Amino acid sequence: MIRKATINDIPYLVKIEKKVFEQSLGEDFLYDEFILNPFAHYFVYEKNKEIVGYIGFRAIDKESEMMNFCVNPEYHSQGIGSEILEYSINYLKDLKVKTILLEVRKSNKKAQAIYEKYGFQQSHIRKNYYGSEDALVYIKEV
Repeated sequence: MIRKATINDIPYLVKIEKKVFEQSLGEDFLYDEFILNPFAHYFVYEKNKEIVGYIGFRAIDKESEMMNFCVNPEYHSQGIGSEILEYSINYLKDLKVKTILLEVRKSNKKAQAIYEKYGFQQSHIRKNYYGSEDALVYIKEV
């Protein structure tokens, strides 16, 4: 089940981020997003009453930027990531968003394949965006 994320979900989101990325945007960042940012849109995927993945965007006017997207590795290859991404793209379309932008680690081939499957196209590279690793910037017109 996909639903809108709440502040009560934040500790679970941080836990998933650390499993997936070995780091997190952090509880403070997420609290600010949920409480102070009217442009933030976050969704969780629940399975058996457990949050197993989430996605977050900032949508301003006709543009959106993906802030984070992850699924607990124990639930990979079950289509959960695809469901969350499809749901979010449709949600953003309803908001009249025309462009979605995201960054992904150059080494994260699995994520790149998912984004390309859904029509995202590589735009450019951000050098050392993730510390010593470059980010590939992807854009999708919706």
